[in-house]
Amino acid sequence: MVLSVVPPALEAFAAANHTAGQMISTVGAADSQAMLAAAAAALGPIGASYLAAYGSAQANNLEATLQVGRVHAAIGAATEAANAEFLSSDAHL
Repeated sequence: MVLSVVPPALEAFAAANHTAGQMISTVGAADSQAMLAAAAAALGPIGASYLAAYGSAQANNLEATLQVGRVHAAIGAATEAANAEFLSSDAHL
């Protein structure tokens, strides 16, 4: 069995994951703030108790979204590290 690695493909995959992680985190945070602001405006002072519960749920949703962003960033970093190891191994052959 022969392992064949295409370094430019790994570089592109890593870059795509870094970009996805950054976009998910940035857009997720903006969306979370917009949703909370919209709910506050719609509910007004009468909906304060509902808004408190909604805020907690929205914070949990944001944390989960940011976790997805961190996972993509970690996949990108792991791919870069693996690619560097493959290139280093090939250089010693």
